[in-house]
Amino acid sequence: MMPSKRRHQRLANTPPLIAAIAALLLAPSIVAANDGGRPRQRCERLATSLTYSQDSAPADVSAILRVVVEKINRDVTGVVDVEVGWSGAELHRRVGERIVRCTVTRLAGSAGGRPRDDDDHAAPAVVIDERGREVVTQCFEVPFSILDVDECSVPPTNPMAHRCPPPAVCVNTLGSYECACPSSALDSAFFYNEPGSDGVLPEKFWEDLDADARGDPWDSSLGSSGSSTCPGLPSTRGCCDDDGHSGEGSACRSSFHCPIDPCAADRRREDVVVETGDDDGTTITITRRGSRASDGTATSASACDPNALCERTTSPLSRPNFACICPPGLMGNGRPCGDGRRGREPKVKYDGRTPTEETARALESGAICGCREPTMDACDGFPKCPGKHEMCAVDTKTSAPHCTCRDGYVRDPDYGCVDENPPLLRLRPDPVHGTDPDTGVTHLSQGDRYEEHGIDVIDDNAEEYLRSLKIAYSRPLPQGCLLEMGEFTVEYTVATPWTTPNFVKATRTVVIDNVDECRIGEGTGVVGANCPELVAMCDYDAGASCRDEIGTYSCVCPNGTEGDGFRAIPRLRPDGKGGYAGAMVPRGYGGGTGCRDTSEPVIEILGPNPKRFRVARTSGIRGIIRVDGEYEEESNARVEALIAEQRSAYASDIRAIIKATFGAELCATRSNRNVRPVDCVRAEDHTYKGIVDLTSRVSVGDPVGVDARPHQWKVPYNVVDDAGNKAKTVWRDIIVEEVDIEDFEKMAMHDELESHVGEENSSMDVTSTKEGTRNEPSPQQVCPSCNPCNCNNDQPKQHRANGGGDGMLSPSECMVMCNDKLAAAEMARTSDKTCSPTFREGGSGHSDHRVIQKFLVFLEGLMGPSAMMLLFLGCFVATVLYVVQRAFTALFISSGPHTRTYYHTLEDDERERAMMRNVSYYRSPTPSSNGNHQSPGSASTASGPRPPPTGSMSLQRNGIFSMRNNRTDGTPLHPQQQQERANSSPFHSSDGTGNIYQSASPITPLRNVNPSPGSQGKGRSPYA
Repeated sequence: MMPSKRRHQRLANTPPLIAAIAALLLAPSIVAANDGGRPRQRCERLATSLTYSQDSAPADVSAILRVVVEKINRDVTGVVDVEVGWSGAELHRRVGERIVRCTVTRLAGSAGGRPRDDDDHAAPAVVIDERGREVVTQCFEVPFSILDVDECSVPPTNPMAHRCPPPAVCVNTLGSYECACPSSALDSAFFYNEPGSDGVLPEKFWEDLDADARGDPWDSSLGSSGSSTCPGLPSTRGCCDDDGHSGEGSACRSSFHCPIDPCAADRRREDVVVETGDDDGTTITITRRGSRASDGTATSASACDPNALCERTTSPLSRPNFACICPPGLMGNGRPCGDGRRGREPKVKYDGRTPTEETARALESGAICGCREPTMDACDGFPKCPGKHEMCAVDTKTSAPHCTCRDGYVRDPDYGCVDENPPLLRLRPDPVHGTDPDTGVTHLSQGDRYEEHGIDVIDDNAEEYLRSLKIAYSRPLPQGCLLEMGEFTVEYTVATPWTTPNFVKATRTVVIDNVDECRIGEGTGVVGANCPELVAMCDYDAGASCRDEIGTYSCVCPNGTEGDGFRAIPRLRPDGKGGYAGAMVPRGYGGGTGCRDTSEPVIEILGPNPKRFRVARTSGIRGIIRVDGEYEEESNARVEALIAEQRSAYASDIRAIIKATFGAELCATRSNRNVRPVDCVRAEDHTYKGIVDLTSRVSVGDPVGVDARPHQWKVPYNVVDDAGNKAKTVWRDIIVEEVDIEDFEKMAMHDELESHVGEENSSMDVTSTKEGTRNEPSPQQVCPSCNPCNCNNDQPKQHRANGGGDGMLSPSECMVMCNDKLAAAEMARTSDKTCSPTFREGGSGHSDHRVIQKFLVFLEGLMGPSAMMLLFLGCFVATVLYVVQRAFTALFISSGPHTRTYYHTLEDDERERAMMRNVSYYRSPTPSSNGNHQSPGSASTASGPRPPPTGSMSLQRNGIFSMRNNRTDGTPLHPQQQQERANSSPFHSSDGTGNIYQSASPITPLRNVNPSPGSQGKGRSPYA
């Protein structure tokens, strides 16, 4: 029967799980007590049911149990306890009617009368509970109903609203919903509604939906899992979870995407709900989102012209997936022109149907927009005009086609349609260097290549007629690089026989600018690789510098060299006039002589010059007693022969020393023994590169004897630099000093001592310079230094100091004399009144410092630096510990009970007096008793012996060593007793004095005695 009212049919199919849940709920629950073999008690169903809509139903089992217990308490009286049993199936939010069975314990008085005779169930047994009450246990069934919510019709804000994305269609099912792609099966869904089906679509509907989707890909979801869930299926049925409100079911349905029909209505759409129903009230609801235009009328896609028809492609995956087709009689691409533009008009031939060639090409390229009615072209099909620059035109009067010249052309009887204006010549610019469009000047540089770029002939007749182009150069162009500065012109002439004059000209001016040849590298860059003539050929290795000139370059040699500064240029040849011919001759080129170094090296002698070698003179055996006669002559002859033999080996020994040490021995000194050959000489060559050290190249020659001096040689030093310049030879003098053998050791020890003292003085000077002297004397306080005493054999004859006779001093006598002079000068310095006491104290301290320094140097050499440091550190620590111990003892231990402190008492005085009575005193003998002995250098005794001290050192202390007559105890000795004691002393002096310190010192150094004016200058040794 046809429904009276079209309603949207509910496309639902009861899930198989619901039937299973219902069967489980309808099964009887397990009771708490078992009556054994008694008949089972009948369950009583409550009269009213618990009814909820799907969106307001309890959300979990706990909520269901609460409302069931509340229902029992409300409908059943005398309830003591309630036991609810359920099968474990999901009860909440499932559409349908369910029965919840409960076991209720109630008071026996509230249970009612006995059961009927026809009731096969036994009456409830009355029992006594733990509280002494009579109770019975009964079974009750609580009806529980959940009504379906139409997810397809509720507002989108409702939590139960469907999640089907457009253009998918929502199909309501029992307790849920499905999403399906639009198709013809959906449009006829109401025909599947059958009476008594409770709105559940039959299986045939879903089969027809699948069959319809297999024939058209537009009726299925997108065919990839990344684009849609359930790819290639027409709906979510059987693909997504049955419960559309679960997390998985909702996410699956919200990602179900169907192809969007490009030819559907406008994108601004409203949902359309169509309901179909029968007389029994069963309804099925289908909701389309976006299936109606905003104005309520069906329209084509807005991408097509209003006069065009929209047709979608076979596959929705095509891009574009639709086409705009103009109906018959209209031409165009079917798309709107936009912005109010009308676009190009289509044209057809005389037949009114065939498009012209121009229109056909425009239609093929889509250049004609919209769908328009074409116009007719009168010249289309007319024979082509034979002349050039002619076209077909329609006579406005007769509408007949004919040939005429195009606009801007005039007919010439000889050349036909020609341009009425002469052609225009435009210089093509240089793409690299550019060309001034106003002046036609192109700037190039030396080393560039001129490339012909030609001109542009701006004329519609440029290729129509035979004509000539002439290019003329003001000077011949080189095949390679432009080497010379200057400029040249290029003239372009084009013939135009139909104009007056019959030619057109254009001129290009090329200016060649200077290039800096000094910056062009050989073989590098474009110019360096292609134009070797412009590469500066200066002799850079020899120090030459390049100087840029106008149009060329020159090379300049540095100071200390000579030459033209160029390397040889093979391409240049002499011209026979003193110059050179060829391309690009640099200024000042003289054949490429380069720069030759002319500076001579300089050699400087380092170390001692002259170098002295001291040897012992051979003297033979000589005794103390003078021997004259034949033996003396024979001995002298042997000595002379030995001396001659010894002297003959000096030169070879010096040569061997030079060869063995490479000349290093010539600059060795006692203070600097570890020298190298390069420490003896310094050789430098002042070149353009700076100072070049040639020390390692210096050669040491063989010694050359000096004729005027038999024991002197000269050793040459020479060196040659890289340019072959030889340095001026410098010489080191070598002197061999012959010393008597008895003086050789003394002089060697003297030299060693002087060397050691010199090293110490140098070290002290350095230390003094770093630390500074706080008590530095002024120039007025400094005593004059002594004159040096030289005892060389080469000095003139000296007079003997002791005898005053003439004759040469021997080295030993000279050494003694020097020592005497030094001692006298030292005494004069210490007694000089011009030196202030402060400075003398400073000098004494300086001398003490030298003694301490010598002692420390000796210890360092004996023990080593590490042991010295440990020794000083140990002494310092011991001293500190000792001071701390003494301080600790004085502060804490001296007042203790075990400390012995001596106090002078009266008993001590008495004991001292007893000791004094038994003490004998002795005196030192006087100088007169010893023969008036006076040590050398002591002061004169004309003033008599020194008086005894006025008092004993024990006088003030009144101690046990005080004289009896000087005691203060009031018991002086008798004078006769004093005389007897004095005479009995072995040290009693004859002058009557009792001073035991009367004796003078047995040794008195000479330096402590002020010499008399008459003794100065005799040079007496302080140890004589």
